[in-house]
Amino acid sequence: MKIGMPTLVECDNFEENLKLCEKLKLDFVEINMNLPEYSTHMDVKSLKELLKKYNKFATIHIGERVDICEFDPIIRNGYLKHLSNVFLIAKALGVDRLNMHLSEGIHFKLPKEKVMLYERYEEAYLKNVLSFKTFVEDHFDGVLLLENTGILEYSFIEKALSILLQSPSFALTYDIGHDITSGYKDLKYYSKHKSQIIHYHIHDGTAKKNHLPLYEGELDIDGFLTEAKVKEAFAVIEVKSVVDLKASIALLERKNWL
Repeated sequence: MKIGMPTLVECDNFEENLKLCEKLKLDFVEINMNLPEYSTHMDVKSLKELLKKYNKFATIHIGERVDICEFDPIIRNGYLKHLSNVFLIAKALGVDRLNMHLSEGIHFKLPKEKVMLYERYEEAYLKNVLSFKTFVEDHFDGVLLLENTGILEYSFIEKALSILLQSPSFALTYDIGHDITSGYKDLKYYSKHKSQIIHYHIHDGTAKKNHLPLYEGELDIDGFLTEAKVKEAFAVIEVKSVVDLKASIALLERKNWL
């Protein structure tokens, strides 16, 4: 098992993140592309040199607004162009695991129901899913990891996942905090496909709040870390502040996880 940390908003630059990663004796940093300094305009050469300097590696969390099934072809092609650039950055940095969210899309609220447009126009949606599957197979040599975000109550999301997971270019990220706060809406599917989980986002949570420091919520942190260890998976300790990360790692050290 490799244990890593996310790029933190409190750290002003990539080197600060790597210094913290080194100090905490972690293996890698997950670069979060929601942060402006890690957009596709990031200084790849500098990041590569810093990874070498600190003897660390990286994974990448693709920005959460990317929606590869957007109906408008101009917008969808813009997202695909963006992803092409992400794939080039990943190759340059030696990154072979990218994490992303699927989108539930837009909904219309009618007087007596909520209409999910991807469900209403499912044929067009799944056509875009198939197209995306081929796109990734053709353009990326690593694995694109699909993270649970509490939206598997929608059958079209399950169908999309099932199509994508037919390809070795895709696998699963299991975010344990997202699962508890969503009321475990994704647990059934992820339990059924446990063999395809190769990446974990580990943070504690309750029914109402996640991204808590480890061992401060209701989740079986040791149990999930054991799962990750058995699988030789990657585990990102996905708390959001330096203080919470240091406290969480101190507890992991005390419990001999590091």
